[in-house]
Amino acid sequence: MLRTPLRMEVFITFKVGKCRIAELCDNLGLEHAQLAAKVGLAKSQISDYISLRNLPSIERAYNIAKVLGCAPEDLYEWIEVSDSNTEG
Repeated sequence: MLRTPLRMEVFITFKVGKCRIAELCDNLGLEHAQLAAKVGLAKSQISDYISLRNLPSIERAYNIAKVLGCAPEDLYEWIEVSDSNTEG
């Protein structure tokens, strides 16, 4: 009887790369303080998102993206991580 080899499943996950909020603001001529005011946040929170000290909740990301005219996933670069040992 022939046995089929066990197939190792590989999980594909993504991690956050560079923040694009500053670039998107620059493209629109929008200052970070103006973006913060439009989404009801402190300028320091926007600064924290840009420097990756903190990440926005999905609701905040959606609100920021709406103001910047993009999709929430466009706020950051995403790095694909493929690893059979990745949890998920």
